[in-house]
Amino acid sequence: MSSHRIHLKGPWDFAWLTGPFEPAMGIERSGTVTMPREWCTIFGANSGSAQFQRKFHAPTNLDAHERVILVLTEVRGPGFVSLNQHPVGEFQGTGVGVEFEVTTFLKTFNQLVVTMEYDALVEPVVPGGLYGAVALDIRSDEVKKL
Repeated sequence: MSSHRIHLKGPWDFAWLTGPFEPAMGIERSGTVTMPREWCTIFGANSGSAQFQRKFHAPTNLDAHERVILVLTEVRGPGFVSLNQHPVGEFQGTGVGVEFEVTTFLKTFNQLVVTMEYDALVEPVVPGGLYGAVALDIRSDEVKKL
């Protein structure tokens, strides 16, 4: 099996959704940030839920035997993923990577949304949020002949 990875770095839109307390003065409730990024660098020590959005073009020239897998390499906090308003899957976010097959949801132009929660009080000394790379893996199950 071979694979090729496309990183979804660059600008992501973020929005604070809810929490037990409002973010402190000086903490933006919404905006644009370069990802990956730890929760506390965006929202400070505030626990709550937030949404992260990234637009991207679909990979081109996919063969019939190739699949596109969305990979969140490191994420802490529960949440869910949607692509083009289609639910893709949920995750518990224990600090390890999660993957979702998204081949059937891809369009020419796409909108990825990751909605998640993070409790900064429970795990204040470990990275939180969507702090690892987000990528598309193009995987082929075709066996190459030598």
